[in-house]
Amino acid sequence: MSEEEREALKARQERKERNIREQKEAAASRVSYVRKPLSGRSVIGMVLTVIALALGGYCLYLGYDTYGQVPFSAGGPALCSMLCGLAAFIYHICALRERDTNGILSKIGIVLAAALLLAWVAILVIGTRGL
Repeated sequence: MSEEEREALKARQERKERNIREQKEAAASRVSYVRKPLSGRSVIGMVLTVIALALGGYCLYLGYDTYGQVPFSAGGPALCSMLCGLAAFIYHICALRERDTNGILSKIGIVLAAALLLAWVAILVIGTRGL
């Protein structure tokens, strides 16, 4: 190898090492949302959301199974579904306000809880006023 080839090889290796060093420094300064923990309130809110959806699904099944002649015993699960949905919505809103936590579970829970509450409002309006 000639002297010029050695110098070119050495310069290439130095550029490669400098690029690797710069990439490591840039990666260290990035924000990683994977490492942030889930909020405790968002987990509680998601449990309440799942309970509310299960109770609401049970009430809808009762309405479907009895061809719209829902027994009075479905009122309890329906009310619990509404209250759990409202509590879950509030928990998710509070969880989004927490700093340094992962908010993806809260965002999903807000959408589910809001959809459930809107469905209950629609069912109540249709049930009291009719179509």
